[in-house]
Amino acid sequence: MGIVLEKEAKTSSEATISACEELGVSRSEVDVEVLQESSKGIFGIGSKNAKVRVTVKNEKLSEKGLKSKKALESLLEYLVPTYSVGIRETSDRIKLDIRDTNDKGLLIGKRGEMIKSLEFIVGKISARSCEDGREKRINIDVDGYKGRREDKISSLIKDTARKVRQIKKPVSLDPMTASERRMAYIALKREGGVGYETKVEKDQKRIIITPHRPRGQNNTNRDFQKEKNDGSK
Repeated sequence: MGIVLEKEAKTSSEATISACEELGVSRSEVDVEVLQESSKGIFGIGSKNAKVRVTVKNEKLSEKGLKSKKALESLLEYLVPTYSVGIRETSDRIKLDIRDTNDKGLLIGKRGEMIKSLEFIVGKISARSCEDGREKRINIDVDGYKGRREDKISSLIKDTARKVRQIKKPVSLDPMTASERRMAYIALKREGGVGYETKVEKDQKRIIITPHRPRGQNNTNRDFQKEKNDGSK
């Protein structure tokens, strides 16, 4: 069953609008059942508000998902003049895609740092007083940026791994964020004949792709598992 909310107001239309605003959905995204019509009474005595029950049509959306979409839209109102937000959910993710904006650079930030900030803030807001979907993580993208970034990193790993196999010497990559390193680790698992090390330099980490060394395979798995446990940083 979809998310259900009951509201009262002077008219059923006002009650419906109020419910949609609270849920962060449009009128077309809900079914409305009028539980009680408004009544003026006699000379204002015995008047009653209208009462409606609003049900979100998309049963795959959680309470946290709707709250996160509304929170993100509220933040975007202060940042950019035009935008739209799409939402879909998986078993462990709430995916919000920002589209229809001419301010992609601002919302992405340097190497995706603005996206990370939005994910953190929206996650904090949407998790408050919320049970349904509480365990799901917020994932925000801007017009497919993350997909393009993943393709770019996969291509970099493939080209670098080929070079390492040819010259049989380690090659160091530029420092990456935690999310970029996870993309790189996944791409490395598809490459044969190479291993890797993760080098820490102050507050940065870089991946060094090395010629394959069987005894070093455990290090690769340990580094990858550690990155998974670290989460987004």
